[in-house]
Amino acid sequence: MNLKEWTRQQGVHPVTAYRWFREGKLPVPARRAGRLILVDQAPVNAVPEITAVYARVCSADQRADLDSQVAR
Repeated sequence: MNLKEWTRQQGVHPVTAYRWFREGKLPVPARRAGRLILVDQAPVNAVPEITAVYARVCSADQRADLDSQVAR
């Protein structure tokens, strides 16, 4: 989609978005195609998925069990 359509969707003023593009601060990938600026349709506030693992054992002699839990 072009930059102007993207600004309407995101509620950003077109002049602000163009300034962000020129400064390299536009929050989505974009490229110039002639007179148009084409924007990928990724969401602005996209958060990468993060996975956390919690593993524990009750005593030191179960350390091997902890390693196998973490590996799984």
